[in-house]
Amino acid sequence: MTTRLPSVSLARTGNGRLAVAVLTFLSFTVLFLQVGIVPLLPHLGQQLHLGAAEVSWLLTAELLGGAVAIPVLTRLADLHGKRRIIVVALSLVLVGAVLGMVTDSVALLLVGRVLMGAQAPMLALPASLASDTMSPARAQGTIATIHAGNTVGVGGGLLLGGLIGAFDPSFHAYFYVAGVVVALGLIGTLLFVRESNERGHGGFDVPGGALLAVSLVCLLLAISKGPAWGWGSGAVLGLFAAAVVLLGVFWVVERRTRHPLIDVRVLTLPGVWLPNVVVLLIAFGIYGAISAVTRFAQTPPKAGYGFGFSPLQVTLFAIPTALGGLVGAFLLRRLGRRLGFVATTAIAVLGCTVSYLALAAFHTIPVPMMIALAVYAFGNTMGIAAAQVMLLADAPARRSATALTVATVLYAVGNSLGSAIVGVLFAVHPLPGGLPAAHSYVWAFLLSGACVALATGLCTALAVRRSRAAATVTDPAAPPTSG
Repeated sequence: MTTRLPSVSLARTGNGRLAVAVLTFLSFTVLFLQVGIVPLLPHLGQQLHLGAAEVSWLLTAELLGGAVAIPVLTRLADLHGKRRIIVVALSLVLVGAVLGMVTDSVALLLVGRVLMGAQAPMLALPASLASDTMSPARAQGTIATIHAGNTVGVGGGLLLGGLIGAFDPSFHAYFYVAGVVVALGLIGTLLFVRESNERGHGGFDVPGGALLAVSLVCLLLAISKGPAWGWGSGAVLGLFAAAVVLLGVFWVVERRTRHPLIDVRVLTLPGVWLPNVVVLLIAFGIYGAISAVTRFAQTPPKAGYGFGFSPLQVTLFAIPTALGGLVGAFLLRRLGRRLGFVATTAIAVLGCTVSYLALAAFHTIPVPMMIALAVYAFGNTMGIAAAQVMLLADAPARRSATALTVATVLYAVGNSLGSAIVGVLFAVHPLPGGLPAAHSYVWAFLLSGACVALATGLCTALAVRRSRAAATVTDPAAPPTSG
């Protein structure tokens, strides 16, 4: 059974190639800037006289800003216009980048990084705007292209961090690049992207928005700081407990609200929970795998493993990552039409599984590692794009941005959880000098592979069930299927 996007009138078909390019660029900037700063953290620590624990707050600050921005801005986008909210979000990110350009104050840098968290909704808003303003077939292709941009952003971020680390000793260069990139996205949105005519009903669910934002801040703060503070520490356990309680209250409140931020009653439907779970499981490996690959590659061979790559040489991994993402985007619509998007998602996460197993087996050889990264990028791009297509298929246009809220939140949670757990694995039985043991990399890749293998099983089971149901409908004489 092929999943279809909501129908759109001919009056709303197409925004032009420039609009598609701008929406893809907006998606590209998210991981381009998120990944780009990671190789520069040691430079930031040295220049600001911060330890590893303190400098990590520059990552955490953006994460927490995104936790607030995702539920708030996606709902406001449905109510007041997606293009308008994209402009607001990019303006906030630009202010944050400007702060980073002009200050050496840690406090102001943290404020800037929180503001830069407003880019997190770009994981949802470009796809929802494409769904609103384009024909179904074109929207499917555009969503695939958007997620290819996201995957290319990972490779571009590696390149950005490597180039700045190699040629510019100042961390301010990162913020100058961020400012230029965000300004280009803002100008492109204003010039070439038109607004959706769809508007949501009701007002903004303030209690729901506040509960979800605060619970996500607690959850992501606990995950990101667990390795440093201790997973059994009172602070981390308290944050986890607060997140669970607040999410429970959020669920109760949303069931009783006339115009909820998220209609929690539909979250148990297969067409809703499956793509959300897939996004979570894929996201688990994205940051974890990339951080493991880059760290392994830069480890000097005298440690008993590693390639001894410079930060600039690590950018070679951007090439297969970009190519794999482009192939995934190219095949998404074709496979989706032929097999249905559930089966297409199963193929994507199977590709992710194979890539992690290959990384576990062949990560000591550069060329097989690059091939595995290409397969990894193919699966990530096609899997997350197919999940968004499924989520948008049954969502009314007036709530298309909100329909992606849970998936976007789970993407952030998966990234944070994967990165934190890989960090824990690296800290177990370290070598002299603090380097991770060689077997820690194997376990990191196998754990990521286990997550997407679970997603593969779920997608395959649902695809088989839908295929049997479709066969029963077309053949009334067929015996009924159970379940």
